Amino acid sequence: MKHLLLFCIGCALFFTAHAQSADTISRIDEIFTHWNNATPGGSVLVSRNGSVIYHKAFGLADLEHNVPNTTETIFEGGSVSKQFTAASLLLLATEGKLSTQDDVRKYIPELPVYDAPVTIQHLLNHTSGLKDWGSIGSLTGWPRTTRVYTQELALDIICKQRSLNFTPGTEYSYSNSNYTLLVTIVERVSGMSLAEFTRTRFFEPLGMTHTQWRDNFREIIPNRSVAYSKTISGYEQMMPFENIHGHGGLLTTTGDLMKWNALLQTHAIGGDALYAMRVQQGQLKNRKTIYYAGGLNIGTFNQYTEISHSGSTAGYRAWLAYYPDKKITIAILSNDANGNVVASGKKIAEIVLGKSESKMQKPATLELPEPDLKKFTGTYRSIRNFDVFTLSLRDKKLYWNHMALMPSHRDTLFYNDLKWAYVKPGRVLVRTPQDTSLYRQVNPADSTQRYLQALAGRFVSKEADTEFTVSVKGNEVWISRKPATAYKLTPLYYDGYRGSEFDLLEFKRDRKGTVTGFEINLSRAERVPFTKVTQTR
Repeated sequence: MKHLLLFCIGCALFFTAHAQSADTISRIDEIFTHWNNATPGGSVLVSRNGSVIYHKAFGLADLEHNVPNTTETIFEGGSVSKQFTAASLLLLATEGKLSTQDDVRKYIPELPVYDAPVTIQHLLNHTSGLKDWGSIGSLTGWPRTTRVYTQELALDIICKQRSLNFTPGTEYSYSNSNYTLLVTIVERVSGMSLAEFTRTRFFEPLGMTHTQWRDNFREIIPNRSVAYSKTISGYEQMMPFENIHGHGGLLTTTGDLMKWNALLQTHAIGGDALYAMRVQQGQLKNRKTIYYAGGLNIGTFNQYTEISHSGSTAGYRAWLAYYPDKKITIAILSNDANGNVVASGKKIAEIVLGKSESKMQKPATLELPEPDLKKFTGTYRSIRNFDVFTLSLRDKKLYWNHMALMPSHRDTLFYNDLKWAYVKPGRVLVRTPQDTSLYRQVNPADSTQRYLQALAGRFVSKEADTEFTVSVKGNEVWISRKPATAYKLTPLYYDGYRGSEFDLLEFKRDRKGTVTGFEINLSRAERVPFTKVTQTR
């Protein structure tokens, strides 16, 4: 009777676990129903303590030839690749070949001398202030995926920049230039290409037999998926036709990424020292710790530690996460530019980790008289960078980007976890969960002909290696670049405009008020200078 009872209990536990497993698989399947045999898709893997609990593929690897994705299909990992470059650099550090506190110019002397030294640690944490070479390159009319960028070309662009976005160590700003320079350092110190170094030191020891770098985009890679982006008329190819790699460009499978993530548990290569350096979060000069470590973001999800990174290159998307408390890996690789793999990964994490019940408390709101609201109104520009916003009063409510702000104090407004604090006339302090920035009010845009005509001229930049012409058509300001680029600038404030290729163009004047040039600010590259050389009429 006793044995029968134990047998029945064992059967009950088995069938309960089987039912839970089937339910988990079904719920994960549901996340990817938008991928089918008429769309691109991806490969998805979930493992616990090194054992696979979910591994499936969806959609097509090649729409032209109707080839399906499989769990063995090779995708490009985008910026998930950065952790491999960081680990290579840090492995050299554990071996005493270099120090993360070294000045980068020790290994790359062609880099300009800036007001403060850029260290290897700054590169690892994206706190160097280096402008992103891809953003600079886009100003020539050749954005990423439209020309063959190489390591040499990117290094040339980086070394032409005579200024930084900010003083090294004072801010965090994601820039591929950091990891381009890390590749150069790894290769110059080790005497090996990054491809050879990672193959011998990581890929082969870990059994990552399907992983390599896209260092020759023309190479035939068996089982590689084609990347796509969806347009109004349907899908079109969107491939990374470039040879530069290290910041991205890792060709791999979800199965190989699981083997790579095992290092976060076993420390099998480089030991505890390499692991500690990989997950060491950056610290700014004000002693504030940031999320970014060595090619990894260290954060929390539903109260569990999350070690992760996303990736996006051309039409490829990637997400790789590890939850050490539960020893769970989630890996998603996709050839669908329109698929939000990060959101999908978070949904999977919620399924396997459990949903958090904690709720963020919102500040209490109050009604403010119109004079207290009106003092906030105006257009503001960040004192530190190029961000611009307008606060407008309508129907006794203040709006930011068409969203109503709620007062929590006569001098404080909020929207979700963002706060706007009135400091003094013409000054507003904006707080986010990661940062605090001071904004100054700027004068409204001028549309008089005398003002507009003074902006016209030819503008050149040695740092961007390109030339723009500004012209006036009626009451509109236009910018053009040979051979066929021309578009209207949108006025934001006096001397401040937005263009289709950048966030802010700000004209510069001498003491007499004469326009001498402008600076372009775009994602990851601020204050790219252009000098006015001739007046057009």
